[in-house]
Amino acid sequence: MLFRVTPKLVRGEPRFLPPLDVAGRRVEVEVRRDARARRLTLRADAVRGTLRLTLSPRARLAEGAALIAANRNWIAAQVAQWPVPLPFVPGAVIPFDGGTLTLSAGPGRGVVRDGYRLLVGGDPAVLPGRVTRWLKARALADLAPATQALAATLGKTAAVRVGDPAARWGSCASTARIAYSWRLIFGPAAVRHSVVAHEVAHLIHPNHGRDFWALAAALNGGDPAPQRRWLKAHGAALHWVGRAA
Repeated sequence: MLFRVTPKLVRGEPRFLPPLDVAGRRVEVEVRRDARARRLTLRADAVRGTLRLTLSPRARLAEGAALIAANRNWIAAQVAQWPVPLPFVPGAVIPFDGGTLTLSAGPGRGVVRDGYRLLVGGDPAVLPGRVTRWLKARALADLAPATQALAATLGKTAAVRVGDPAARWGSCASTARIAYSWRLIFGPAAVRHSVVAHEVAHLIHPNHGRDFWALAAALNGGDPAPQRRWLKAHGAALHWVGRAA
């Protein structure tokens, strides 16, 4: 659900409440005001690992704090289902292209794939940054040509980039700029292909109407439902890969 936030409805109001300790996990509590809200709501975000407290314009912050206190059991149950962080450290086994890679110390200062190992040279302190940059480069090297190839079948071209959005796996602007989450490189090739097909279909249909879905399925080579189910089941965990806490 998307919230339209009206800022500064309450002067000096904090954006965050004090974090919670939930079974040893530090959980931030974000405060938002929504001009359309008619009641207080509390949402657990498994991707960001936060709670979002949404208040109506006239609600008091104390009411929000009381709502949190009254729902500690629900919060605990939600947090228990969240993925756990998988930091980039020597010996970590990370997902890659539907399989896994083991991060290992390597010679020199570069990053080299050796079968099921990713050899990372240099100071271990810079390993997370080097692994992240390598993964982003691999994602772009995979997604950009795949996008151009499908777009060409429609007589289209697109500018492609990768980023790290929390809410979507891909987006297509009216200027034919397509952006993907670099974290798609963790998943199977079929899942990436499905997302590419979805975004390329938007080059023709900037909506989610019947014609769009028919074209997306044709570009995908079949119903994308299995790939969508995979992302629904595993997508949140992909956002915790490389996270230290």
